[in-house]
Amino acid sequence: MFRQTVFKVLRVSISLFLLGLVLWLSGLFDPQGRADFLAQLQGANIQFLVLSIAAGVVVNMSSALKWHWLARANGLVVGYWRIFCYYVIGQFYNLFLPTSVGGDVVRSYELGRFTGNQSAALASVFVERYTGVVTLLVFAILAFVLQISIFNVDFVVVSLVFFSIGLGLIAWAVIDRRPYLWVRTKLVNRAPRLETIFSKLDKLVFSINEYRNQPKAILFAFLNSGVFYGLATLNVFLTALVFAPNVVWLHALAATPIIMLIMNIPLSVGNIGLMEFAYTSVFALLGYDPALGLSIALLMRAKSLIDGIMGGVLQPFFVTRSVN
Repeated sequence: MFRQTVFKVLRVSISLFLLGLVLWLSGLFDPQGRADFLAQLQGANIQFLVLSIAAGVVVNMSSALKWHWLARANGLVVGYWRIFCYYVIGQFYNLFLPTSVGGDVVRSYELGRFTGNQSAALASVFVERYTGVVTLLVFAILAFVLQISIFNVDFVVVSLVFFSIGLGLIAWAVIDRRPYLWVRTKLVNRAPRLETIFSKLDKLVFSINEYRNQPKAILFAFLNSGVFYGLATLNVFLTALVFAPNVVWLHALAATPIIMLIMNIPLSVGNIGLMEFAYTSVFALLGYDPALGLSIALLMRAKSLIDGIMGGVLQPFFVTRSVN
């Protein structure tokens, strides 16, 4: 209990520190800086704003398509639009749960409840997430290599190393079951009551391993992830154009995977502060005013809020009862 409290306090402290750093970098502690920032927000291009919102919806649809494909490949009979609704319902829960993992648990649970197979549902969410983060890491490394003179800074390098090690360990655990079985045996021998928990976890591990027999599904997942990050780049680019017409497409292409990688680090509460830091610092590295990065981050948050509200509206229809 004490460790959990310390961990929560630490994450809140990191969020507050990063928010303060972002405000300082963006010049918002200065009256003139605040005036310039407000003028930038007030001068938003409405046409690009509409396109930006539409792009965000398309990004969600692309991600839901991958999840739908993986769910069907694992024997779950479910329609695409139900999957899409579960996806945005997960975003609704992300609004008030500590991390995005909470939303994943909710959408996984609802899919499992609808199909009657909780382990396969959770496995589909795991593989959907994992293939996406692996693809993101590849694009981030590519951006880093091609723009090493710009991105060779500590926080970018640490992010790349963190995810390379983490994803490598997960891949090892999935491909080679010996580490899992070793941990399972040790813990159950010390606490036999854990056998019940591990028996359920065994089903999840089995469902994940089932994807090793579905190469077409995995290939589609990686290809879809590539398309997803292309759409995500377009989303960032259009959002940037809302505030600055001089943003270069290639800069958005290089910045997007680095930003999204940093945002996936579980340091702050709900990515508060971390997301703003990622946009502000990465766009600053590319030569833009840090205030532009903050404006983009705030609009991205606003669009996430819209997605969450849509999920909240759909939630009573798809969570409290099962309707095709």
